[in-house]
Amino acid sequence: MSSSSAPSSFRHEARALLHLGLPIILSQVAQVLMGLLDTVMSGHAGAFEQAVVGLGVSLWIPVFIGLMSVVQAVSPLIAHHFGAGNHAAVARDAREGIWLALYCGLVPLLLVPLAPRLLVAFDIDPHLAERTGVFLWGIVFGLPAALVYRSLAFYSSSINQTRPVMVLAFVGLAVNGLLNWVLIYGHFGLPAMGGAGCGWATGIGMWVSLFALALWTARAEVYKSTYVWHDWRLPDWDAQKRLLKLGLPMGGAGVAEVAAFCSVAILVGRFGDVQIAAHQIALNSSALIFMFPMGISAATTVRVGHALGAGDARAARHVAWCGIGVGLIIGALAMGPIILARHEVAALYSSDAAVQALAANLLLFAAFWQLFDATQVTAIGALRGYKVTVLPMVLMLAAFWLLGVPAGVWLGWFGAFGSGPLQVYGFWVGLVIGLVTVSLGLAAGVRHVADSTVRERSGRHPA
Repeated sequence: MSSSSAPSSFRHEARALLHLGLPIILSQVAQVLMGLLDTVMSGHAGAFEQAVVGLGVSLWIPVFIGLMSVVQAVSPLIAHHFGAGNHAAVARDAREGIWLALYCGLVPLLLVPLAPRLLVAFDIDPHLAERTGVFLWGIVFGLPAALVYRSLAFYSSSINQTRPVMVLAFVGLAVNGLLNWVLIYGHFGLPAMGGAGCGWATGIGMWVSLFALALWTARAEVYKSTYVWHDWRLPDWDAQKRLLKLGLPMGGAGVAEVAAFCSVAILVGRFGDVQIAAHQIALNSSALIFMFPMGISAATTVRVGHALGAGDARAARHVAWCGIGVGLIIGALAMGPIILARHEVAALYSSDAAVQALAANLLLFAAFWQLFDATQVTAIGALRGYKVTVLPMVLMLAAFWLLGVPAGVWLGWFGAFGSGPLQVYGFWVGLVIGLVTVSLGLAAGVRHVADSTVRERSGRHPA
């Protein structure tokens, strides 16, 4: 792209985003299907085992998303280098990203011993808390591998190589399903671990995925111009600071959002296994839909970065708004199927009638928030392409933790207008409040940043 080129049409840019984003979407769908496998396979072992998985996921996913978002700082940096044609810088920052991922992967080791006590403090049954701890130790075993895998995946996607990530995600899904079957139910002479076995299956699968992607990037010809597997040295602390300057706010935004959703499983724990399981089912199935705009978000980050690296601010602005537009179309198309298939989806996850009924009702909330969820995630992708990461973090913290979660706690535990506790419904109303607020704020942020960048690069600075 050159700075003098006119932006392409929406249809042309949408095709480019989908071409880049579809393998990312499918790889993320495979990741969510792992969660579906965990929930379904543990659910057929009983509501207690499903609650183990639900609580475990609620604790490890915010940590993983936060750390993964820190590591994702390599994506806009590499995209800018690649757009500018600086392949040596691509390889250098990809190696620094691997070092960062390794350090981040050690952090959860400090947190897992605290998890069972935290759950008991929130009135969770001690036996349930103890089994959740066993689940989490399996996850922590695999987290360093998962984060290095993600770092390599961000590098690969930022140089337009998304197919390997997609293929290996489905390989990992198959490995996870097999290991779940072995460890949950106790095959091949191993003890039946129940829901806790899902954590260990996931952890082992993370290492399998890492070795496969490392081999692919080492052997495939397409990576030779940006080859990462030579010239290794200790981390460069200036480069690490650049990554952390972008990545820490990205991690903060990721934790703020995901923790708001996952905290509901803990906050409704006092109302019993059914509420926890229904929340987890509705959240996991809506997360599957969320992967579609999330994949477009990742593609938007890359294409905005490529345009800015090439010095074309107008094209970057066009990409940003096209990304948001594609996300909105996906959100609108998703609403009908969620509403129509909510009972069948709930039945797929659980054989418990009470869990099915409650999960189907919660999916109505998920259908409503699709447009806002699509707006916020694609807007974040655009801002990351501009290397703007503090603003999304501030907006996420304010929308969810000053508005959404407090409103949900009040409605869930105490109710409104004399209604009595609304339980899990009250918490989901709070989540809707947070999503609507943050989506509007982020869209305004994209407008300001994109327009300001065009004016600055045109030599006309804003007053």
